[in-house]
Amino acid sequence: MLTAEWCRKRRARLWASLREKPDYILLSEPQHLMYFANYYASPFVFRSQNAPAMLILGADGSSLLVIDNLMQPYAEKAHVDKFAAPVWYRSRESATQRYELLVKTVLDEMKTRKGDHLGIEPATYADVIAELQTTRRRLKTTDVASVIHQLKRVKDPDEIAILKRSMKATDAGFAAAHKGFRPGMTELQAFAMVQAAAIEGAGEQVGIYGDFVSGQRTEDGGGQPSNRIMEANDLFILDFSVILYGYRSDFANTFVIAGGKPTDKQKELAQYCYEAMAVGERQLRAGTNCKTMDTLVRNVFTMRHLDQNFTHHTGHGLGLGHPDPPYITPESTDELMAGDVVTIEPGLYVKGVGGMRFERNYFITGIGFETLSGHSIGLEPK
Repeated sequence: MLTAEWCRKRRARLWASLREKPDYILLSEPQHLMYFANYYASPFVFRSQNAPAMLILGADGSSLLVIDNLMQPYAEKAHVDKFAAPVWYRSRESATQRYELLVKTVLDEMKTRKGDHLGIEPATYADVIAELQTTRRRLKTTDVASVIHQLKRVKDPDEIAILKRSMKATDAGFAAAHKGFRPGMTELQAFAMVQAAAIEGAGEQVGIYGDFVSGQRTEDGGGQPSNRIMEANDLFILDFSVILYGYRSDFANTFVIAGGKPTDKQKELAQYCYEAMAVGERQLRAGTNCKTMDTLVRNVFTMRHLDQNFTHHTGHGLGLGHPDPPYITPESTDELMAGDVVTIEPGLYVKGVGGMRFERNYFITGIGFETLSGHSIGLEPK
C-alpha cells in the first residue's frame, strides 16, 4: 500500500501546483482517493460494490474521508486526519440510498467550514456542488483534474514499490504461460492458468485484463479470451495487466505454444519488432520528444514497407490509469520526464502470417531508465 509520508507529500504537491488556491478540494475519483490518501476498496467483496466516497482536503493541510459504515475497514487503512462513516446498512433493516447518504454527509461536513472557493474534478458529485451553490451564492469552483493528471506522471517510491509487485506477479503469469500452454487448450483455459499464476505471484487476489488470442485471431491484434481451441504451431499474443491497489503493469510477448515452431516469415517479423524495441529503448531518457521517439520506432517498419501493419501506438505511460501520459504516438505533444513509467510495444499484424507484439515496462530515472518487467521476450521463450 501507499505510505502516509508520500500521501502527505502528494497532497502538498497538489496545493503547491495550483496557481489560485481554493479553500477546499473535493475529490471522488477512486484513483485520486488512492493517490492522495491510500484509500482503496477491494473490488472483490460485496461491501465495496457501487460504494461512493469523497475526500475533502483543506488549504490548512487537513484531510477528511467520507464513506459509510461498510467501508470503514478500508478507511482505517487510509492516510487521512479522520474519516466520517455514517451507518448505511447493518444487515438488520432496510437501507437508504447509499449515494444520497454520502451527499448528505459531505454537505453536513461542509456546513461547518468557511470558504466559497472549491477545487473539484469532473467526477465530483454534481449534487454536492448544486446544493452548495444554493447556500453559498458566491461559490466559485476550479477544476483541479488537469493538474492532478500531470502530477501523477512522477511516480514516488511507494508507487514504484506497488508497480514492481504488480510486475512481479505479471512475470509469474508469463512464466506459467510459456511452460504450460498446450495444443488442445482453449484460450479461456489459458487465461485461467495465467490468472492463477499471477494471483499466486502477488500473494493476494488481483484483477487481470488484457489480450489472450491465438492462431488467426492474432492477425487482428488482440482480444479477450474465447473458447477457441489452440492448435499446434499457433502463435499466441499474451498482453495483460495485473491490477494491484489500482496500479497496473502492462507488458506482452508473442510466442508459439509449447511443441510448435515459428515459420521463417514469423521469425523475420519478430526480428523487426525486436529491432524496433531496441531503437525505442535507446530513446528512454528524460527530455525525449515522444513524437520523435514514435517516428524512430515506426521507421524500422517503414523501411521494410510494413508501417501499415503497425496499427497502434509505440507506447504510453502507466500507473493508476491505462493508458496514462506520456503518449508515445505520431502526434504526441509529450516529452519523457524523470518519474514516468512507460511502455514500448512494437507489433506487426500480417494476414496469412500472424500477428505479434512485444512489450516491456520501464521507469525513467534521472540518468536513464530501469526495466521493470522481467519476462522472457521471443517466439520461443527461454
